[in-house]
Amino acid sequence: MNTKKLKYLNDKDPWMLAEEIPDIDFFFCQIWLKVFVNEFEKPSGRAYRKVLAVLRGYHLWFYYGEKDSRAVGDFLVSRFLRTPEFTKTINKQIVALADKLSAFAHKVPQENLSQLTNQRLWRLYKAYNELHTEFYRWGWLPVGVDMFHSNLTDRLKQYLRSIDVPEYKVNEYLVLLTQPTKKSLIQIEQDEFVAIAIKIKKDVFHRQLFSRRATAKTIKRRIKPHIRRLIENHWQKYHYVKFLWIGKEGVYTIDYYIDELIKLVNSAVDLSKQYQRRQRELKHVLEQRIKLIARLHIKNPWRTIIDAWGDFMLTKIYRRFAQIYAIYQMQPVIQEIARRLDITLMQARFLLKDEVKEALLNNKINRAILNRRTKFCLYYTEKNRSVILTGEKARKIAKSVQLRVVVATNELRGQTGCIGKATGTVKIVIRPADMAKFNKGDILISIATDPDIVPAMKKAAAIVTEQGGITSHAAIVSRELGVPCVIGTKIATKVFKDGDRVEVDATNGVVRKV
Repeated sequence: MNTKKLKYLNDKDPWMLAEEIPDIDFFFCQIWLKVFVNEFEKPSGRAYRKVLAVLRGYHLWFYYGEKDSRAVGDFLVSRFLRTPEFTKTINKQIVALADKLSAFAHKVPQENLSQLTNQRLWRLYKAYNELHTEFYRWGWLPVGVDMFHSNLTDRLKQYLRSIDVPEYKVNEYLVLLTQPTKKSLIQIEQDEFVAIAIKIKKDVFHRQLFSRRATAKTIKRRIKPHIRRLIENHWQKYHYVKFLWIGKEGVYTIDYYIDELIKLVNSAVDLSKQYQRRQRELKHVLEQRIKLIARLHIKNPWRTIIDAWGDFMLTKIYRRFAQIYAIYQMQPVIQEIARRLDITLMQARFLLKDEVKEALLNNKINRAILNRRTKFCLYYTEKNRSVILTGEKARKIAKSVQLRVVVATNELRGQTGCIGKATGTVKIVIRPADMAKFNKGDILISIATDPDIVPAMKKAAAIVTEQGGITSHAAIVSRELGVPCVIGTKIATKVFKDGDRVEVDATNGVVRKV
């Protein structure tokens, strides 16, 4: 497509970095990039005008128009305030569509794909793409309303000030009012895993078997069937959760879970008491939330919105687990497409949906273009139009978009994810490979957190992210862990480096070198 026919590519709305995502491919990102400017309008009433993505290998930066993304956020806030019940509908739809996506993924064949016809292979790919497209129409609503410009957060703060909440209490009250009333899947998984460790500690034979010097190999040889089943069931249920998004880090193994159980069983912590304490803490927080709502006399539309806001956090994790599972289950399909078309796996991951159809059904494929695309490409989309570029034209546009000056500073500000204060040593953690350097009490700084780095988050004295939104993964997990958290700092991984000493004043959203 001639770029001159694109309405908004060169308009006067400056590009704003929305997200930077390592280890991702076009197989996944093309879905939501197109949804933003097309299907997103169907439930919400407004779509984004333009989206641009730059990929250098498997590293993605995607951009919105700054004014456009703010307008989308403001539009959604107004929609929520006008029809607060819509927020409940969003959460119901996210759960229903996540279940639908998971059910489809569970049926995707994992073996003998070479026996499938090209037509059948295409139908699998197409069905997955359509389901994930439908999923994103709803799943992005809680993100779009707050992540990029704090639209919903700022409006709630305005409301709190209007009912005479003192400024020094605004962040604290906002966090408490938007507290989820249930556990996320991350916490549920952790509780289920701890329950296995408690059973092992109560059994004399297994407590001795899971000694500090034990290995997974010896344990698997001697473990009793009922404990083996518990571990295997847990593995089956959760092994895929670190498969982000190209499976660079693989999946969790049985040996991994056994090694983690050895640590738990031999820790000095009373696991039963720790679990009971967390239950009491959650109950206490929820009681405090109810009292605060009553004391502030919060009524609709905000009463409904803050309830849904807490649920946005839960459905964010719920949908993320479903997405990871679906992408994991689709890998044999992508691998078979690569084998059948005689291209590399990376090339197959950079095929657009229509190109997959043409390649499988009409034997049309341009390997030279794919080869260039996997190294560097630019993708632009607006309503009913899109273009993918490589070469000098792509580099010229990317250079103009990615001009970014990071000013040297000793202090950053962001949103409060979870209140509190901590001082410690900075460790930049982007993916699981970075966790080896992380020690208990360090300050975790990341672009954005995901389920694959939760083990490091559990050790952190505080968590700081560049990307924001009070329903972000970091905000959710930090609340469940009770760890101070500042989100939406924009440039934390560029300003701070491993070894820096920082103070995180999460209650006021400030991170400073000390």
